[in-house]
Amino acid sequence: MKLLLLRCPKCNFALSPGQDDQVVQCPNCRGAVAIHEGGLALLAAQYVRPTVETPPLWLPFWVYRGKVTIKERKTQGGRSAEKDAQAFWAQPRQVYIPAWACELVEARDIVEMMLEKQPAMEAIIPPEGAAFEPAVVTTADARKLLELVIVSIEAGRRDWMESLDFDLRLDSEALWLLPAERRKDEWNLLLKNF
Repeated sequence: MKLLLLRCPKCNFALSPGQDDQVVQCPNCRGAVAIHEGGLALLAAQYVRPTVETPPLWLPFWVYRGKVTIKERKTQGGRSAEKDAQAFWAQPRQVYIPAWACELVEARDIVEMMLEKQPAMEAIIPPEGAAFEPAVVTTADARKLLELVIVSIEAGRRDWMESLDFDLRLDSEALWLLPAERRKDEWNLLLKNF
């Protein structure tokens, strides 16, 4: 068991992360601090330009440039959607994986929606006083969630998929903070063209 000194690596301010927090915001310098077995480290988190002047909150996403290659997609006879699958995954895509504490179904729906829409993101200088939700999803869990979404997308096609074999390559892992507001029981991302 290793004890960690929970102080911001940048300004030495005391941190109070929750039990599951992987990345927290320093309340003093506003930096993104990653918590892992080896200790604490600053992360270069990118803030995305919002569609409103002052968004109420920023949500953390693990962002990758990803490429899915369908190796084999078997169906139970009838119409095959393999051409649709190949066309959808033909080009590399930006992949946005929710990293805050949300339900699995909500996270899956957000990943699938953003895979399909491919919203344009523009990084900005962190706004004064911007606060973000802690990230509780590890990068390993983010990959597992993406694999679940890929299977979910393929299972949702208009055929009787029996099995799926695919290769997933993810590059340029980064933490992005997307502007959002909470409406009733769901998050509304405040992004252009979304």
